Amino acid sequence: MRYLDTCPSCLARGIPPAKEIRRGDQIVHVYICRCGHRWATTRSAAAYRHRPAA
Repeated sequence: MRYLDTCPSCLARGIPPAKEIRRGDQIVHVYICRCGHRWATTRSAAAYRHRPAA
């Protein structure tokens, strides 16, 4: 599955994760926008197990 996010600072869309960290059943994605803003998201891996790849 391909994860893309929207920058909460400048609202640029389609930002790919700069880094992925797996911790148990959690997936942490670190994003860095072209505007320089950095943020992270945490998702439950279980929520994405049965979804087809995009």
